Amino acid sequence: MTSDGKPYAPIRYEQIVEECYAISKRINTSYNDLKKITPLERTYLLQFIRKDLERENELKQRAQDQLNSK
Repeated sequence: MTSDGKPYAPIRYEQIVEECYAISKRINTSYNDLKKITPLERTYLLQFIRKDLERENELKQRAQDQLNSK
């Protein structure tokens, strides 16, 4: 049970499905293949994706700043 009294399993299952969806979308792997990875692998993949997105956003921001400074 969660702290507010709701069943934990459905909430966690939805989170896992959302994580698998995000990974599948980003790395072009089938959702069914992602069901075979371990929770640790899923966590690592999500961390790598977050790092990539942060780098991309940083590069976009730098490019935007350069355009604005001209």
